[in-house]
Amino acid sequence: MTGWEPIRTLALAARSASFAAIGLALAGEAIGQGETGFLRGEGRLDAVLSYTLDTYDRFWVGTTKVDDPSVGRIRRAAYNVYAAYGVASCLDVGANLSYVSASSTGIFEREDDLQDLELKLKWKGLATRLGPGEASVLLSPGVKFPVSNYEDNAPTAIGDGQTDYRGRAILHYQLDQGAFLSLETGYDRRAGVPKDETPWNLTVGGTFFGFLTLSPFYSIVRSYGGPDIGDPGFSFPAVQEEYERAGVSTYVRLGSNLGLVGLWRTTLDGRNTGDADAFAFGTVIRF
Repeated sequence: MTGWEPIRTLALAARSASFAAIGLALAGEAIGQGETGFLRGEGRLDAVLSYTLDTYDRFWVGTTKVDDPSVGRIRRAAYNVYAAYGVASCLDVGANLSYVSASSTGIFEREDDLQDLELKLKWKGLATRLGPGEASVLLSPGVKFPVSNYEDNAPTAIGDGQTDYRGRAILHYQLDQGAFLSLETGYDRRAGVPKDETPWNLTVGGTFFGFLTLSPFYSIVRSYGGPDIGDPGFSFPAVQEEYERAGVSTYVRLGSNLGLVGLWRTTLDGRNTGDADAFAFGTVIRF
């Protein structure tokens, strides 16, 4: 049996790395990092309780970065509850609900309310062995809609106030030892004044020591039109909001059913959006 120990050790390490990556991926979905190709597994229920804070005192009017004393410094805090359940080995259902508080050191009033509920599916439609790992293609349709009559037309708005119908595809590759790469994109049909948009999210990750997963990511959102801030008759939900962001997530696996997640994110470029930095932390629980 001694000759099998290296193989057994490697298999256990890969399994631990996979569990840690699943926890990070789940948490990333809850705090806005982007979708990855990990699934829960049939009969598994995972949940995340998280807090996200983003702040900025400069913002883009069109493509010009400015500051404005009447806006001041914007602070937006979100309390999120996210859950995903493995209906089958190839299919997850997920839901996310947020309570958001936004304030300004300028003249705009503080806003606090329930924001949006997001419901989605994630289905692995194709998986094949490719080199030292597995390549897979997943589809993730979803819908997001407001659950309260919150303010949507101010710098302190907590959301855009309309329903989004989301169609996403994910290309995912995972090495046997646990490192992974995911590319998510798709099309969001926005049933309100904002124009439709296309997101791109690239996430890479690796697990160290069997319990610590680090995952840098890069995100782009491109809109299909709309006015700039300051244009005649503009409204905040209608503007052509675009951005490029980058950051890193970390996940610490405390056991087979518990973990802690953290995130840092910054805005690299934008249009009609805040030059925001953000951090988040939360708890991941597996049932």
